[in-house]
Amino acid sequence: MRKPEQQLELLELDAELIKKWYLETRKLIEDTVCPDGQADMVCAAALAVGGNYSKSVIELLRLGHQLPAKALLRILCELTAKLAWVIVAPRSKKKNKKEEFEKKLNQWHRATLHKRINILEEFRSIVPEEQRDYLEKAIVNAKAQFKRLHGPRMPKTIEIFSKLSPKWRKGMYPRGFLQFNDAVHIDLGSLAHRFSTEGEVANVDPDSNDDVSELSGYCLCFIYQIIYIVRSHFGMDTEQMAAEFHDNGRDIFSPQETDKLKNIG
Repeated sequence: MRKPEQQLELLELDAELIKKWYLETRKLIEDTVCPDGQADMVCAAALAVGGNYSKSVIELLRLGHQLPAKALLRILCELTAKLAWVIVAPRSKKKNKKEEFEKKLNQWHRATLHKRINILEEFRSIVPEEQRDYLEKAIVNAKAQFKRLHGPRMPKTIEIFSKLSPKWRKGMYPRGFLQFNDAVHIDLGSLAHRFSTEGEVANVDPDSNDDVSELSGYCLCFIYQIIYIVRSHFGMDTEQMAAEFHDNGRDIFSPQETDKLKNIG
C-alpha cells in the first residue's frame, strides 16, 4: 500500500482530471447539443449524475470515509456498465441505431417498473390503512406503464458485464463491483471486520483501510468511461481526454471498452 501522503497526492490529481473533464463536457453539451430522443437525454443525465457521484466519492475520500465512498463507487460502476450497454453501437450495422437505443431504454424502463411493482406489493402487508389506497393506486399505475412497454427483459447486471469486453467481465466486475459489496450490504461479516481487541481493550473501526488512491483510481476510471461514451455519442472530440487519462497512469483500472466502441449488442 502507498504511503498516506502519496495516496492523497494521487487523489488530488484524479480529482483535478475528473473536474476538468466534467466541466468541459457539460459546457460542450450546453453550447452545441439540442437533445433529440431518449438516448440524448439519457447521455446528458448520465453525465450529470455520474459527475455528482464522482464528486461525492472524492469528497468522502478527502475526509477519510472510504466505506461510504465504496458504496457510491459500486453505484457508479453499475451506471457505467448500463450506459455502455445502451449507447455503444448495436451488434448489427443493418439496424437503425436510434431504434436500438430506444429498444434498450425500454428494456431498462421495464426492469425499473418490474422492480418497483415487486417492492410496492411487498409493502402491502405492512402499510397503515390510511396509506393503502395510495399504495394500490401506485401499483396499478406501475403495472399499466409496464404493460405498455414491450420487448425482451433487460439483462441482469452480471449479464450486462458479460456482453462487454473481457476486461469488464474478468477485471472490472470482480474488482470494481463485487469488492464493494461490503459497503453496500452491511452484514455480520462487514461488522466483524470493524471490531478487534488488544488485550482487554476493544477497538471498533468505523471505516475500511482501503488505499484512498486506489479508490480514486476507480472513480476516475468510471467517470472517464461515462464521459468518453457521452462525448462519442454526441460526436465530440475524445482524443485529448484519452491522452490525459493514459498520461495519468490510471488506465490500469480501465476495462478499455472505449478503445474502440465495440458492437456489444
